Amino acid sequence: MSTPLFNIVFFGILQPGKDKATVMQNMAKLFKTEPAKLAPFFAGGRKVIKSNVDDLVAEKYRVTLENAGMVIKIEAAAPAETPVAKPAVQPATNADTGNITMAEVGANVLENPVEVIPQEIGDISSISMAEVGANVIENPVEVIPQEIGDISEISMAEVGANVLENPIPVTPQKIGDISEISMAEPGADIIANPKEKEKAPIPDISGLSLK
Repeated sequence: MSTPLFNIVFFGILQPGKDKATVMQNMAKLFKTEPAKLAPFFAGGRKVIKSNVDDLVAEKYRVTLENAGMVIKIEAAAPAETPVAKPAVQPATNADTGNITMAEVGANVLENPVEVIPQEIGDISSISMAEVGANVIENPVEVIPQEIGDISEISMAEVGANVLENPIPVTPQKIGDISEISMAEPGADIIANPKEKEKAPIPDISGLSLK
């Protein structure tokens, strides 16, 4: 019986909190190439990074590439792919992969990894899950439904119908002849008899001098 083989597949999806430029740098360091040559991998669509490997090698690839910031999917290789060894990168990507090699397993490909401090979890052995549909609120607020009377005789008025029985009449204001009214020029003084502004008294400063 032949050993099952797998493909390492990348769809251009990054790990949460990772940016494209950093992941490309990490991947370039992994494969010992220039980041620009890896741009087709991040253009979307299915890209096979490594094909026809066993489950152990596939898992090592997945862990290493996901540590670099990529989201990796391991797919079972089609039976037709098993007899023929395929290149590390499918030609459809149009990427120059002639000089690409894999870094050692366990190598630190992140230049400045973010330190994650694990959160301490207390004893949760006594915690259990409630049954489906159980009321998990100990003292729920009782909501009394409002009683609705008989509304079978209520109907909707026609569109545009006057639904106010005794509307308040609104008398339009009468406007006289305004044909002789014109707009004043900009900056014109429109106050007929403006009040003269009182000037503030200036004290005698003749005795002051600067030293």
